[in-house]
Amino acid sequence: SDIRNFVRDELTAPLDLDAIVAPAVCEETAAEIYAASLMAIDRTRAAEQAYLTLLASRLNLAPGLVDHLNANVEAATTRD
Repeated sequence: SDIRNFVRDELTAPLDLDAIVAPAVCEETAAEIYAASLMAIDRTRAAEQAYLTLLASRLNLAPGLVDHLNANVEAATTRD
């Protein structure tokens, strides 16, 4: 179906980091984008950890805020 093809194409397309960070016009939005990425990926894999490090840098997130977001998402996902 067209929807399946669209989803498959989107999932296999190269990551456009510029498009991901573009909506981050303030720290709150940047934190939301980072947190959404945290929840969507497997944080145990090296490639995903590298992506998160790059994302945090591109979003200009302070290291303390990144630590806070990591802890909050970790706590929320281990409760499930």
